[in-house]
Amino acid sequence: MSDQNSEFKQWLELPSNVSPFLPDFIQVTTLLEVGGQGVVYRGLAKGEDAAIKIYFPGQTDKRIEREITALGELNCANIVKLLWSDRLNIQDNELYVVATSYVAGTPLNHLIRQQELADHELAVIAYDVSRAIEAMWSRRTVHRDLKPSNIVIRADGRACVIDLGLARHLNDSSLTQMGATWGTRGYLSPEQNKGVRQLSCKSDIFALGVVLVECAMRRHPSGQDQQRLEALGLHNQLTHPLDSWQYAHLVKDMLHPRQTKRPLPSDILSTLSRYAP
Repeated sequence: MSDQNSEFKQWLELPSNVSPFLPDFIQVTTLLEVGGQGVVYRGLAKGEDAAIKIYFPGQTDKRIEREITALGELNCANIVKLLWSDRLNIQDNELYVVATSYVAGTPLNHLIRQQELADHELAVIAYDVSRAIEAMWSRRTVHRDLKPSNIVIRADGRACVIDLGLARHLNDSSLTQMGATWGTRGYLSPEQNKGVRQLSCKSDIFALGVVLVECAMRRHPSGQDQQRLEALGLHNQLTHPLDSWQYAHLVKDMLHPRQTKRPLPSDILSTLSRYAP
């Protein structure tokens, strides 16, 4: 059965295979990515440039539905926009297909490896991602998986959050049990790492702090070792070169182990208001 699943996943990677099963207003052209959850194509959705994700069989339906719901409720220039979604029968498999606006740019994890970011570029990333966090929290939604690979830097230098696969509404307990940890190690807030159920936007703020340190250092400060990250005490002393940045104090506060000590998104936006678009 696993061989059949593997063959089917490979079959999904060809546009000519997939196209006949899609509605006329959805066209796939170029394969962008093959991940653990599914395949992502570039194409058109109702005439708009789109990223079209086809989920593999066996994915958690409620998690996919939650991502679709979160995207549908949000209207923010710094979060990818939902264009269309449905569940389709493809080769006798009921698969979710989700089309979001295509964000032309460079994933932040790639950009970090390619070049050193200037101070004003760090500030723009901090501003834009905080704006996304604020928009999500206005719907009482926590992203829970902010990291460089989930942030795209557009040609104009602005940042956009592209993946809400682990986003969870404050009142949604259906997919999270006490003690369960969701997210990517090395970016988890201390409370998230402990499996606390009722997270707030302050967990996403912590992850943003880690992202900013990684941007400045051009590597993860702890090699994504979660225990070492928490032992570094970055809220007390940042590493070079971020320690001399004019907003170093803000990053320190983002990385405070106590969430009550971390700033709200609105605090960050106020401090960095000169970097608004």
